[in-house]
Amino acid sequence: MSPFSPSALCCLTTLLIWGCDYAEKKPEIAAADLQGRWELTRGFRNQRETQTLIGTYFLFSADGKLTTNLPIGIEAPLPYEIAQNTIRHQTSPATIYEVLQHTDSTLVLSLSLRGLPFELHLRRATADTVPELLQ
Repeated sequence: MSPFSPSALCCLTTLLIWGCDYAEKKPEIAAADLQGRWELTRGFRNQRETQTLIGTYFLFSADGKLTTNLPIGIEAPLPYEIAQNTIRHQTSPATIYEVLQHTDSTLVLSLSLRGLPFELHLRRATADTVPELLQ
């Protein structure tokens, strides 16, 4: 005879499934959370730190456009959309970033370029680090 009753086992199973589902969900990010300039602090290609991305920046504007010098197309403001923790940048073809981590001052994005995984660690630029042209 089992030490658990069928109803207790059912409740336990439900709690485990709900707990696993809850642990995988991340808080949704909003466009207002991203607005401003973000600069690369560390970049990884294929899980190895790379220096080829030094100087990379992302500029999220209030009008829903993103400008970046990441080599994914032209360096011009293009629309972007946010769905849960995914940023879809309207480059050609579209570039999709997954938001791995976000605070007021840090942002970690992952993406795939030419079949290689990239991870970008960015920090929000402050007034003294933004070039005069962007102020």
